[in-house]
Amino acid sequence: MTKKIISSVAGIVIGATALIGGTASQAAAVSGCSKTASSDHSVSVKCTSGLETYFRVYGYFCSTSSCSYIPGSLVSIGSTSKATSGAYYSGRWKVKGCYVTDGC
Repeated sequence: MTKKIISSVAGIVIGATALIGGTASQAAAVSGCSKTASSDHSVSVKCTSGLETYFRVYGYFCSTSSCSYIPGSLVSIGSTSKATSGAYYSGRWKVKGCYVTDGC
């Protein structure tokens, strides 16, 4: 599996072959992803292309005791997925692509 690092702040594809930034390798299951909005308690990411049909953003949220990735909405490629939490958004996110709605 080859990984291409674009930016340390960019989102990361889980279980795929490339890190997401301005561009991703052609082998990436989900690509063209960028953060469209964020606040203290949410993050939104839009992915515009890829080999898979659906994707979900995972935002990294922190409370006073721990941090964890919280899954966002499952949407089709070309749409925007949003993750929301009562904890604070850290600025980090990653996406996971899937072919079927129960695969993410």
